[in-house]
Amino acid sequence: MVHENKKRFKCDLCKFSAFQHADLRKHIEGVHENLKLHKCVICQKSFGRKSTLNRHIEMVHENKKPFQCDLCDYSAFEHPNLRKHIECVHENLKLHKCQICQKSFGQNSTLKMHTERVHENKKPFNCDLCDYSAFKHAEVRRHIECVHEKLKEHQCNICQKSFGLKENLNMHVQSVHTNKKPFKCDLCDYSAFLQTNIGRHIECVHEKLKQHQCSICQQSFGQKINLNRHVQSVHENQKHFKCDLCSYSTFYLAGLRRHIECIHEKLKQH
Repeated sequence: MVHENKKRFKCDLCKFSAFQHADLRKHIEGVHENLKLHKCVICQKSFGRKSTLNRHIEMVHENKKPFQCDLCDYSAFEHPNLRKHIECVHENLKLHKCQICQKSFGQNSTLKMHTERVHENKKPFNCDLCDYSAFKHAEVRRHIECVHEKLKEHQCNICQKSFGLKENLNMHVQSVHTNKKPFKCDLCDYSAFLQTNIGRHIECVHEKLKQHQCSICQQSFGQKINLNRHVQSVHENQKHFKCDLCSYSTFYLAGLRRHIECIHEKLKQH
């Protein structure tokens, strides 16, 4: 049966075919009837096949990665993923081009993700506690931990500032303490740590785009974050930073520093 390569059992609902009727039955249950009888005891996720459940446990919870790259320390659960890694990273093959922005990718799945995330702006996962939404469930989980649960487990060993995400800590160290600004504006001497900041800079400074308007006083801003700061500091009168030496408080840390330098350090000199 195997050597003849005939898959006699065909699905009436799609193009799937199998050597054995049992495999066809499993396909129908798992795909078309959406029966997921095999539940992971660790995370409660359910699967249509026992083999898929076993694969999930080994890959996600046991973090098994038996296939090692000979050129770096990358490892993968499956050999095809290792092959794709070598092609994309070491051989630098990027055969899948975005038809909208011409950016190229090593894998078609990455191109599809790029299109949905960047150009279609898909954000199917929503936070139950606010209006935040994201492309991936993991991003919503991190958002909840950082914003609502206030978890900040990654501390900078230079200034002791804490962050919810390791990548934000790394970004902080490189942009603030090492002052890396690899991206330059073509219109002035402005430079930034992120390319996205250059884009916002050009829109706000050179193109004078101010698309975010305050619904209270109608003042407009180039960035939504500046609008939010305006509302919190001006209309809501939020003052998070308090002076330890007097009753002064302010919305901005920089404002508190200037206050201490001008008022208290000046007083100490006389």
